[in-house]
Amino acid sequence: MEKQSLGQKITNIFNQYQGLSKSAYVLFFARLVTSMGAFIFPMLTLILTVKLGYTMLYAGSLMAIVSILMLAANLIGGKLADKFNRKKLIIILDVISVVFFFACAIVQPHVLMIYFLVVSGFFATMEGPAFEALIAESTLPAEREKVFSLAYLGFNLGFAFGAAIAGLLFTNYLSIAFIIDGLTTITSTFMIIFLVKVYKHDEIKAEDKNEYEDHIDKKQTIFNILKERKSILYFIFISSIGAFIYTQWTFTLPAYVINIFGEDLGAVYFGFISSVNGIAVIVLTPLITYLLRKKYELQKMAIGALLFGLSFIIIFRVNALYLFFIFIFVFTLAEVINTVGSAPYMSRRVPGSHRGRLSSIGFLGYFVGSNVSTVICGLIIDKLGYDYVLGLLVILGIVQSILILMNYKVDKKIFPKLYLTPPSMMKTSLMKEKESNQNQT
Repeated sequence: MEKQSLGQKITNIFNQYQGLSKSAYVLFFARLVTSMGAFIFPMLTLILTVKLGYTMLYAGSLMAIVSILMLAANLIGGKLADKFNRKKLIIILDVISVVFFFACAIVQPHVLMIYFLVVSGFFATMEGPAFEALIAESTLPAEREKVFSLAYLGFNLGFAFGAAIAGLLFTNYLSIAFIIDGLTTITSTFMIIFLVKVYKHDEIKAEDKNEYEDHIDKKQTIFNILKERKSILYFIFISSIGAFIYTQWTFTLPAYVINIFGEDLGAVYFGFISSVNGIAVIVLTPLITYLLRKKYELQKMAIGALLFGLSFIIIFRVNALYLFFIFIFVFTLAEVINTVGSAPYMSRRVPGSHRGRLSSIGFLGYFVGSNVSTVICGLIIDKLGYDYVLGLLVILGIVQSILILMNYKVDKKIFPKLYLTPPSMMKTSLMKEKESNQNQT
């Protein structure tokens, strides 16, 4: 076999995104545009404390209440996504969300701004399950891995630009930040309206179909589906463990860095560490998608979970800054591998008629894991110290990896046809047609 040059290898990494459905590229740009303006909610703590003068305790309590409201919004959105036209639902919810965003821009920093912001976030979160279902409906089963990888890349590219914009506007031009966020949201909505095509069942060629996604009786409850397709239920539970671990990079890590280096230097160092995470995600996403293309979803998740856990060994009882940068690289590598594996998992195993509701159940699992994590780890840090939290995270990463491999065996029995060819190695009729045309040329 002829050895490929470095240039050819790099070209192959980006060529993997060729030949996808047109909607895949539209969704990539829609995610990029949306996340470019989605910098208001990450700044909520600063708005509450700096702009409105609330204490950290009050701000934390308010954000906990808001997170519960967002959970309710996601569950409601899942129900609506399976009952109504998903594209129309996204349009309606986005418009309502944007109206309240613009209302935030009109009022000066005031408690009314928080009410408007929460209402806007409620409707934006409600849209989530419909958007996830739309990705599945507008793309072919065999291309999902690359489609979700591309959407994930778009989100991080947009967010990288958005974070920089947020820093520039926060102090003196907060109202402009709200306007930009609203405009980017409505722009991506129009892209979805006019450019995303939802596949009808009879439009998909036989070779592109996946029987596990076929619609079933809408009266069938999600509990019956989870009972029949147990590996999905196990997946949701195991993913909640992943959420427990992942949350600690924004909860325990900043406090740990400040504990070692002091408040001033620690805050600066954590900012640099976060930047490395953002850059690494952008660089690693296409690379990992290509390198692990022969692996199945749960195999990738098992690798990611193990790396999540092992990454915390790197910073166990250390005070050298460079080790934190090594840690965040390994941690980000785990994040990308896990995302590339987990993002398309449910889309291939859930009937289209129930996608919205099952997406909400998945979000519920993540929500529980994430919120339980902050309570338990906060308690351990106060009572025992950081060493015990880091040790717990290492153990959980290893346990999660083992559980994923156990679920891998269950999943193969329930969905045998998904294991005939690795998803990323499958070619859709669109890809085959494009290759045929290139050969003829």
